[in-house]
Amino acid sequence: MKNKEHMNMTPHGLTVLSLTATLTLSACGGGSGGESGGGAPLPPKLKLSNFQPAAVVIGQADFAGIRPNQNGAPDANTLQSLYGNPAVSDSGTLFIGDYGNHRVLAYNTIPTVNNAVADFVLGQPDFTTTEPGTFDGPQQISIAGGKMAVADYDLDRVLIYNTVPAGAGVEPDVVVGKSGFSSDETHCDAVHVTIPETVEVTPNGKLVVTDSEHHRVLIWNSVPTSHGQPADLVLGQADFTHCQQNDDNQDGERDEAPTARTLSFPAGLWTDGSRLVVNDYENNRTLIWNTFPTSNFQPADVVLGQADFSSSMPNDDDQDGQTDEAPSARTLNYPYDGVDSNGRQLAIADSGNARVLIWNSFPTANFQPADVVLGQSDFAHYAPNDDDQDGSMDSAASARVMISPTGVRFHQDKLLVSDEGANRVLVFQSQ
Repeated sequence: MKNKEHMNMTPHGLTVLSLTATLTLSACGGGSGGESGGGAPLPPKLKLSNFQPAAVVIGQADFAGIRPNQNGAPDANTLQSLYGNPAVSDSGTLFIGDYGNHRVLAYNTIPTVNNAVADFVLGQPDFTTTEPGTFDGPQQISIAGGKMAVADYDLDRVLIYNTVPAGAGVEPDVVVGKSGFSSDETHCDAVHVTIPETVEVTPNGKLVVTDSEHHRVLIWNSVPTSHGQPADLVLGQADFTHCQQNDDNQDGERDEAPTARTLSFPAGLWTDGSRLVVNDYENNRTLIWNTFPTSNFQPADVVLGQADFSSSMPNDDDQDGQTDEAPSARTLNYPYDGVDSNGRQLAIADSGNARVLIWNSFPTANFQPADVVLGQSDFAHYAPNDDDQDGSMDSAASARVMISPTGVRFHQDKLLVSDEGANRVLVFQSQ
């Protein structure tokens, strides 16, 4: 797998195993996690509290398990490494990108019991085969407007289904990032992507992809209908031929500090077609565009995790350019793929701090602190898998801890969290 060493970055030398504030959330359905296009009413509010235990675990027999494929052979009830957000279709089918098993698992309904068995699989002929085929490292899945898109990380492409699959054996219709399904070329241009971490289809018909290795976000004004269709817009670079990280003057060299319009390995992505949020992983920040970008290299409006657009250190609450002893409610430590919104609230998988941060209202100010934390008892703790909160990793997981969260998704009265280090998806239920 390429570049997954990024996920071994945790604060203060800890090693990730790859192997009461109350929140009021207005949750909604659909794969994008945002308000549905056309202004459909939002479902009832979701309430969560700090360190709340999950109600259900998917991919493990119980909350204590952490091993890939439950320390055995893959099957319909196991998972192996998860990156990016799951998705839920309008009909209620849950799709999970099972990266390590090179497949997408589908559940006709979101499971209500632990160790649930998937109803069908995409990308493999059965539940026990795991060789790369249709997928080689599927990550984030997005559903909107009757279409489904999957970020196929290791093959440097995004796959589009013109209709959401309702059963096994369905193949994608269009490939983005390549000139065809069999192409292995990668270039810095408007067509190709290298290491696409996440993808989003918007309710108003746009396609947005984090082209992570090229340190940019690509935008198609409409979901492509032909292979290799070039993007219409680029963020993080001034044009489609520049691909250096944090390169504000576009001289092809990395600058000393980021700016409001540069990126360094953008990973997570959320958009409803009106706003855009990007986890800028190596800059330890999340960027927000208050209105959907309309020009190349457009600067972001708001930054989370840092006080300004030129700072980039992890867990630097006092903004002295050094990592602090502990995180806070307003710092981030390598936020990876997971970011989602229900249109009014925001959730970010703060992967390096083994937690999920949630803002009660959509952030409007730089360095705005989060309101609720999951995976830790407070904002100062950061050790993974630390149920007793003694600062050390426990040998077994629990319903309220995380090892390396890499995906989040609001859906109705639930929040789903992909915990990559524990090879599971946690389902948090409204209290």
